[in-house]
Amino acid sequence: MPLVRVELFERRLTPELEAQLIERMTETLLEVLDAPELKSHTWVIVEGHDAHRWGRNAKPWDEGGD
Repeated sequence: MPLVRVELFERRLTPELEAQLIERMTETLLEVLDAPELKSHTWVIVEGHDAHRWGRNAKPWDEGGD
């Protein structure tokens, strides 16, 4: 059971983008594995997070952690 997890800022997500990510991540994984038979067993999880829950440069992202 392949599992692909995509995490990004919530503000970037739309239903259309989520569907596109799921489709393309699935297609890419099956192509790289050369295993089209795994399509019905492949899971893609798209998670959106608030920017203040991400950190970089020792600061929350939305406080200058760029």
